[in-house]
Amino acid sequence: MSDSGAIDFNEIEGETELTPPETYAAQLIEWAAERNASDLFISDSERSVVVAVRRMGRVEIVRRLARQYGRYLQGHFRAISDAGAGDLVHPAEGRASVVLSDRRSIDFRLSVIPTLYGHDVSVRLFDAERGRVGIDALGMDDEEIATLKRLLGFPSGLILVSGPVASGKTCTLYAAIRHLNDGSRKIHTIEDPVEYPLAGVHQSQTNQRAKLDFAELLVAVLRHSPDVIMIGEIRDSQIAATAVRAGASGQLVLATVHADSTAQAINVMRQYDVNPTFLARTLVGVINQRLIRRLCEECREEIASGDELVGNDAVRARLRGETPRLYRPVGGPQCSDSGYSSLTCLPELMVITPEIEQGIIRGAGSAELEELAVRAGMLRMVDAAQVRILRGITTPTEVCRELDAPELSHLVARARAAESE
Repeated sequence: MSDSGAIDFNEIEGETELTPPETYAAQLIEWAAERNASDLFISDSERSVVVAVRRMGRVEIVRRLARQYGRYLQGHFRAISDAGAGDLVHPAEGRASVVLSDRRSIDFRLSVIPTLYGHDVSVRLFDAERGRVGIDALGMDDEEIATLKRLLGFPSGLILVSGPVASGKTCTLYAAIRHLNDGSRKIHTIEDPVEYPLAGVHQSQTNQRAKLDFAELLVAVLRHSPDVIMIGEIRDSQIAATAVRAGASGQLVLATVHADSTAQAINVMRQYDVNPTFLARTLVGVINQRLIRRLCEECREEIASGDELVGNDAVRARLRGETPRLYRPVGGPQCSDSGYSSLTCLPELMVITPEIEQGIIRGAGSAELEELAVRAGMLRMVDAAQVRILRGITTPTEVCRELDAPELSHLVARARAAESE
């Protein structure tokens, strides 16, 4: 602790803090929010309680506290979020809100599970500013934004947003809803949980304790004459079938699925036993995405340039005459010495064409569906990644953390050669 009483967050094994747990908790949340952390973890280990944050997709240890003090801290978080502070046996969930010193409000969702040495307390931070991100701020380039707006311009149909956990799917959905929320449409969302309040949008939250799930809420929402429906996640055959039926009945439906590519997202829907013909004629587009770290423009360093860096014609065409440049992270005070400043979206956008529609109906595999989409102008995710690398937005190493991409080997080699010089 410093003389001012503020947390310095040096990593010290088993330290007993002098600050009351409730004060420490408030400072910890503010510290995490200032650094754009998405999650805060307070976890029992063998000899201490470990405090960590997830920032820009990576977990960073902040402090190791004495077990007794750490458990007081865990108990305080459970108490303020109404997460069953007296029940230390079963998993528990809760939610709360805190006001920071700059009067900004931070909501958080808390989840607790028993572990070998005690408990893991996971705190997901919801900064309202993230819910106000527009389409133009997702990190897509001009052509990708134009394609997304084209999909959102359909009066009805189904748009799928796919990707693994923590790939920014919800952020993209919220940006899409904000784009559509111009007062001329009745918009309903079904979420688990509601992450950010949206003015003018009817938001409903599932409730597992009351056995109110996505499927039941979706059926109820359809009776309220919506124009647009957002479904937080398609998890089973009933939700999938109802979402397709809604899209075919005059509503524009936006929903997420877990899949590794746009083509695989279609196969996931088929695995839910959705009628292929209904799916093909309802689906208007698929967005698959990852989150990658954006280079800090204040400290990045150029290490190579020239046309020989370009991997293929699709990448060359998207660069539109820009000089390809390769950068590496350096680090400085403005980016906490990480070399990266924020997260940005790496997307792949498929627009359903008549050829893709016919492919879905006859059961074409993922590889064929992807080839049909590429012929129609889709930029594969690995090529979108190359474009971002050669524009100095990110690095080959960062992309390879998210993608298995042999096509980037020449850029990875150039970056490693520069590091060894």
